[in-house]
Amino acid sequence: MSENDGRAIPALGGAGDAGFQALVELSPDIIFVICDGYHVFANARGLASMGARTVQDLQDRPAIEFMHPDYRSPGTERMRSLTADGEPLQYVEEKLVSLDGRVIDIEAAGTPLEFDGRPAALIVARDITARKRAEAELAAAQERFHAAFRHAPTGMAILDGQGAVTEANPALEELLAIPAEEIVGKTYWHWVDVTDRQLARGAFRDLAHKTVDSCRGDVRFRRADGSSRWVHVRMAALADSGAFVAHLHDVTAAKAAEQELTQQARTDALTELPNRAALLHHLADALAMRMTQVAVLFLDLDGFKQINDEFGHAAGDELLRMMGRRLRGAIRTEDMMGRLGGDEFVAILTGPDCEQRARGMAARIRGVVRQPVLLGCGVVCVGASVGVAVGNGMDYEAKDLLAAADTAMYRAKTARYAAATPATAGTAR
Repeated sequence: MSENDGRAIPALGGAGDAGFQALVELSPDIIFVICDGYHVFANARGLASMGARTVQDLQDRPAIEFMHPDYRSPGTERMRSLTADGEPLQYVEEKLVSLDGRVIDIEAAGTPLEFDGRPAALIVARDITARKRAEAELAAAQERFHAAFRHAPTGMAILDGQGAVTEANPALEELLAIPAEEIVGKTYWHWVDVTDRQLARGAFRDLAHKTVDSCRGDVRFRRADGSSRWVHVRMAALADSGAFVAHLHDVTAAKAAEQELTQQARTDALTELPNRAALLHHLADALAMRMTQVAVLFLDLDGFKQINDEFGHAAGDELLRMMGRRLRGAIRTEDMMGRLGGDEFVAILTGPDCEQRARGMAARIRGVVRQPVLLGCGVVCVGASVGVAVGNGMDYEAKDLLAAADTAMYRAKTARYAAATPATAGTAR
């Protein structure tokens, strides 16, 4: 062993002056000199990495024993090539084990030199432990992501910057009824129904241009088998990758249930006609087109209360159901007939000729209503008072036009009763 204390730079081609000594000591890289199989020099960074105070702390065993067991065999051969054959060592990844047992990942290179007239090796290494750990963590995270991607119960796709699918999971294959190889390469909106396609493309464009961080929405998809599905789509960028991830969840059943609930909420349970809420919503929509003429017919059954009182609510309900069917058949498909409540019904017509059609419909309704009705209690007859109001969104709100038709109906009822004999309404025979 040399008497060199390991703190002075060995003679490296005459470059052992104080300036060079300082340069080596301050280097952020690990620098070792190995001669006869032992460390004879280590700079400050090398000593710190190995958990040593001086180079003597590293001289109780051959340098090769500081290498991880998995790397000792190739390390021995590389050291022989350096010292015996004079072959420089290109950068290679290795593992060292410090005095306290820590495993250090390094990237090392070496060059042959002489130390006290004997062949030696200068090793320059960089500690890449943190980098290797980060790479391992990234690889593990990517594996977790791809495992979740493959086994997700909902459809998932990876999209490039143009919205084209680069990866599709099995759940998406099932959702679209098509194998992954036929999905990859096409934009995800390729399967979106034409009704929603522009919306889908616009949402992705905002995401790709970083106008928004994420986007979501319900769109209709056309499957390969021709069937249609409602799909809830959520998309977001994959950090710093230029790619995007899309989650696609089939919400067809939920949409159907929602539609059914909406239908129920807007349908009169007794007559199955649109109810008050549906009538007011439809009337408001019609008046929102401010220049469009809208006609409202307000219908009240004359004599209904007497039948309800005399024969009971079951008979009254049966009569209302029958009248609902008759009134539905008295209007055109583009018009709306609904039950406002009790024995009151409303029809809504739109268009430039709606007033003329409303007058004709009022006469037709009075005719169909006064036809005898066979109930369980017998045959009954009722009449109808009908009021008509016409206007547009410039002059009326929905409730006001409905009130005007109601007022017109009461005027018609008053005139009807003034002209009628006491026995013409509310009779059974």
